[in-house]
Amino acid sequence: MTTRTSCRDVERLMLEGEDRELSPEERRLVEGHLHECGGCRGFAAERVVIREESAAIPWPGLPGEVDRRTRRAVREGGPAARTAPVPAWVLAALAVVTIITGVWLAVSLADVGPDTTLADLPVAGLAAVLIIVQNALTLLLAPVVLRTVRARREAPWGA
Repeated sequence: MTTRTSCRDVERLMLEGEDRELSPEERRLVEGHLHECGGCRGFAAERVVIREESAAIPWPGLPGEVDRRTRRAVREGGPAARTAPVPAWVLAALAVVTIITGVWLAVSLADVGPDTTLADLPVAGLAAVLIIVQNALTLLLAPVVLRTVRARREAPWGA
């Protein structure tokens, strides 16, 4: 192993040691190399200076006005905080599809017995399609309903 490769490996281990605990073997390797290599001792000293100076840099803060306006808007629950009620057409569509499906199934499955198969039912295919449409509409519109109900429940103004 050449000195250059060895220095590169030691520098890599020193950098990794800033993020994780080095194993005892890795620590011994680094310490032994630093004892013999002035270039790597200089690298280690530079890393210490970089870490110390980075820690001394203050984190930037928000301008006071931005912070105050944001907090006030959140507290007051501005216009974006209020959700619109569930549109009547969404509720009507869900109700109509549910009622049609229920009636259709009641009529279609009135003669169903333990020995009946789907092939014996002439309207079973249409009933199955209607159930699929109902499920698709429910999956499509349910998020709107759920979001509105949850918003009303969590609203601080009691809407």
